Amino acid sequence: MRQLAFALLATWGTTACYYYQPLATPTPTPGSYLSVTLTDTGADHLARTIGPDVRSVRGRLLTSDSGALTFSVVAVSLHHGEDVTWKGEPVTLSRTYVSALQQRRLAKGRTVLIIGATALGFVTTYKVSQGIGLIPTGSGGGGSPK
Repeated sequence: MRQLAFALLATWGTTACYYYQPLATPTPTPGSYLSVTLTDTGADHLARTIGPDVRSVRGRLLTSDSGALTFSVVAVSLHHGEDVTWKGEPVTLSRTYVSALQQRRLAKGRTVLIIGATALGFVTTYKVSQGIGLIPTGSGGGGSPK
């Protein structure tokens, strides 16, 4: 039972749904998780730094000023749809290379729905396992039949 509770808590801690919305202010706060869509010129200029054919860059904002944004990059999206995972390397992007800036937000309703469905699945599996004898219920004696 303890392992089931641990698995349930671990699932809850790692499950969440997010969406991106346009940034409300032109000056994002450091630590924000952002997605930056690059201009074609920006993608061309940054090809040696972040790779060819990049459409957008996602990561945590480290610093921001009127001329540039520095990110700890976790992923880049390519024009043909592929995502490439990064390990947090810092990359500085000139604001002239940015066509759109979006901030990641928690989708509370979808996250609650996924957590609820996961919990229901765990409880149902546990109850079914008890009903067919996969999990001992502790109601047996150790003696031999007479």
